[in-house]
Amino acid sequence: MIKGDFMKREVSKYTTWQNVVYVIQGAWKYDKKVFGYFGVYTFLASIQPFILIFFPKWILEELLGAKRLEQLVALLVSFFLVAAVVGFFTTWLRSLYFPHMIKIRFEFIRKHQEKCMMTNFKNTEDADFLNDMETAFRCLGSNDIGIEGMLHKLFALVGNLIALGGYVTIIATLNIWVLLYLVVNVIISYFITFRVKKYEHDQKDIISENDRRSNYLYHVMYDFSYGKELRLLGIRDWIAERFVEYKNRRLTIHKKIKWKYFNVGLVDISLLVIREVVIYSYLIYLVMNKQISIPDFTMYFTTVAGFAGWMTMMMKDLAYMRAQNLNICDYRSFIEKEEEVEQTHKMSVPEGPYTFEFRDVSFKYPNSEKYVYKHLNLIIHSGEKLAIVGHNGAGKTTFVKLLCRLYDVTDGEILLNGINIKCFDKQEYYKKFSVVFQEIKTLAFSVAENVALQEKEHINYAKVAQVLEEAGMSKKIESLKRGVHTAIQKILDDEGIELSGGENQKIAIARALYKNGEIMILDEPTAALDALAEHEIYMNFNQMVQNKIAIYISHRLASTQFCDRIAMFEQGKLVEYGTHDELMELNEKYADMFAVQAKYYQEEGA
Repeated sequence: MIKGDFMKREVSKYTTWQNVVYVIQGAWKYDKKVFGYFGVYTFLASIQPFILIFFPKWILEELLGAKRLEQLVALLVSFFLVAAVVGFFTTWLRSLYFPHMIKIRFEFIRKHQEKCMMTNFKNTEDADFLNDMETAFRCLGSNDIGIEGMLHKLFALVGNLIALGGYVTIIATLNIWVLLYLVVNVIISYFITFRVKKYEHDQKDIISENDRRSNYLYHVMYDFSYGKELRLLGIRDWIAERFVEYKNRRLTIHKKIKWKYFNVGLVDISLLVIREVVIYSYLIYLVMNKQISIPDFTMYFTTVAGFAGWMTMMMKDLAYMRAQNLNICDYRSFIEKEEEVEQTHKMSVPEGPYTFEFRDVSFKYPNSEKYVYKHLNLIIHSGEKLAIVGHNGAGKTTFVKLLCRLYDVTDGEILLNGINIKCFDKQEYYKKFSVVFQEIKTLAFSVAENVALQEKEHINYAKVAQVLEEAGMSKKIESLKRGVHTAIQKILDDEGIELSGGENQKIAIARALYKNGEIMILDEPTAALDALAEHEIYMNFNQMVQNKIAIYISHRLASTQFCDRIAMFEQGKLVEYGTHDELMELNEKYADMFAVQAKYYQEEGA
């Protein structure tokens, strides 16, 4: 049952307080030490401003009073010593806790990465999901925003509240109306600042969509695998212009946001000037009328300036936290939303042999009204070698995605030994398949790691050598100075190698052979190879799979003649099914397609 749908783009109803608790619980879980550092840091930071309030007052009182030299020296030494010690320890503690804050943020990043890797496969092809993913990551992008930003502000807020208590106590002894006037000024600044931050957050969907597109173009420009196309097809300027177009859109939004912040700054400055004139005029009036002394004037002068600054900073921190609450809502709604509810207790996948049945299967992709299949019925028997053929768009790759349960069928069911595949544990079910897809993805690690997909200490190097031989890559790898320890790509290793498309496909085939799944699938992975090389690999592959189910998808019909059964698809329908000889004898679509290809290869050979 579907619990959440990313297409609905629902806003999570988390309050600021709920997200504060969420962030604190996460910090406590991932690194408790940060609370110890912050406890001491917060105390020292909160008393720091009062050193500048009271020591100058005491020094002035002594200068205007008894003028005792030893007392003045003691006050000055104490002043500088206390200020230096407190300043040193606040700076030192800040340098200690900062790496712990980064560690906490990285743990939240890890949760984001796990969500991306473990989400239902259909979401990886959903533009709205990808936008949500981009938006959620903005919560983790730097030290100053999102989760880490809120943590910094939370701890700062505690210190500000302690200091604020001291400021309020001092100013209240002057005049309660002065205190209220200062508070009103700060509250006005708070609401104006929050409105701008909310406007900034409201642009998130536009920014995420734009950034996703510009990041893709950035990847194209810096990925060497696109180097030939960029140069030979003359598309460098076109790609660069598109990139600049998206960056200009981002810049336009950024300018609007910064203009609003500029206006907030003007309001803050205006409030500051008015506040300073009013408060300091009042203090001067009190001194002139001998209602307060010069030392008291200095204390109140410093306190009012400090209170206004600290109160403004605290209210801006609160506005900032409310704004970051929106970003954290985006993060939590992405992390916590369930796409599906799987049964708690799933069946174990039985041991082979296996028989699969597509029973009255209909399927359409999410957010599409067009059906790829309608009422498809097909049985794959134990140990059978099945070829899936047809023109582009016939539904060949979709067949594999459904069989592997990357997508669930819309109607009907797929059965394994008579049991609906939805009844099995999905991760255990995945382990039964060795699949080589058309789009080959190699990693910037060693050849051995790319084949085994394991850490070095767990790799069976003899088996790696064997499957490389079977995939036709052993000579190439043996010719390299570091052999199977050579890195693929130069991203992480300057001595890495760049493989051709055909060589990458052979690595992928070796990977499938190493995994040695119960069901072997080749989804046109040899498209970059010539017909003879493809035929040789398919024949070798067929000998290696022995009694396992093997499914071959190829647009070259000559490569699949050896299969037990051939299923020809056209516009989502199974139009012909049988052996190669049976379909040739039928003399319809398959026979026509085979004849056209045979003629083409004869002409090429001539």
